[in-house]
Amino acid sequence: MEQNALFYPHIGLHNPSWIKAMALFYDTIYRIVPDNVIPDDSPELQPLLEEGSIGRMIDPAKYSKQASEEFLAKIDDWRAAALCFSDEEEQELSRLHTDKTDERVRELFREAGYKEENNWMYVPTALASNFMLYMANLIGTQNKLSLITSDWGAWTGTSYFGLNGQIDEFIINIGQECDDDFAEAFGLFGLVLSELVPINIAEIPANDILKFRDKRRDEINNFRKCMHDLREELSKLESHEVKIGTIQDKVKELIRVQDQYKSSADIIKAKGWFGVSLMGFPAPMIFGQLFSIPHASTVALGAAGLSIGGLFNIQNTKEELRKLNQQNTASFLVELRKSFKGYTHARGGGDINFHAFNCMEEYVND
Repeated sequence: MEQNALFYPHIGLHNPSWIKAMALFYDTIYRIVPDNVIPDDSPELQPLLEEGSIGRMIDPAKYSKQASEEFLAKIDDWRAAALCFSDEEEQELSRLHTDKTDERVRELFREAGYKEENNWMYVPTALASNFMLYMANLIGTQNKLSLITSDWGAWTGTSYFGLNGQIDEFIINIGQECDDDFAEAFGLFGLVLSELVPINIAEIPANDILKFRDKRRDEINNFRKCMHDLREELSKLESHEVKIGTIQDKVKELIRVQDQYKSSADIIKAKGWFGVSLMGFPAPMIFGQLFSIPHASTVALGAAGLSIGGLFNIQNTKEELRKLNQQNTASFLVELRKSFKGYTHARGGGDINFHAFNCMEEYVND
């Protein structure tokens, strides 16, 4: 995992518990903020903001031209219905700052009749949000930043763009058994780790978070590195390179350093742990067979809070996936309000991977 992250899709830091939780894990947390725009942040986070590592701003102006050109050039090739807009439908409008778009895109909006006022353009919410997710993916990739969000829709969008839209039109949950014809096919799998956030995170002052970051830096770095190493091993694209024993050793090491990380949280008086992370990694579909991953489920990796499962199949070639692994960091998502085991209770069951699969399927098929 990268030591720094990009928080998206919002500008303001309105959820102090979530931001404090991320500050326990990442050294620096950036966000996309146009020049001369003052974010509306929670006063509770002021000590972290004043220190300067949390909430650091990235001006989108330098990325807007490339993001705009790529977005316009590729939008016809992407299959997601969520990216298609009907002129006949009444559309909700959102504000999009002019610094976040290139002049070419702004001119298209003007010609389409969308209003511009005081450096803000009022464009269809669906178009604005998808463009912002594409820009977040671009900025994260170019700056080697993990993408962090608590919004499933945003995670789905950036994952889609990170794969360049190469999701199969007929999405098949790759946890299903596949025959030999699919042995060299690839899919996106999910590595799930729970118990990341102190249950009393809302009560922990921002000043104590700063002390933890300073005095427990080694424990934080070791925990993050072990997560990265395990994901790297899981991401081996050659099926014969998937070594179960090596993966099991890295799992044991991750569990060990996670325990050290949690023990080191005595400085913030953590009263217990909850929360979930989800990191995607491409791998051959035979990978799922090696671990006997059942349909719409996860398989424990040595501990109840660490597991893997199938998300969806992708169309990239083997070489494209090698490049994908090198250029894109894993998305990192923490959901504080739901437990690991009951994550998809509202959907009638299933686990976090099944939920992620459904989110992507809805995004592609609308």
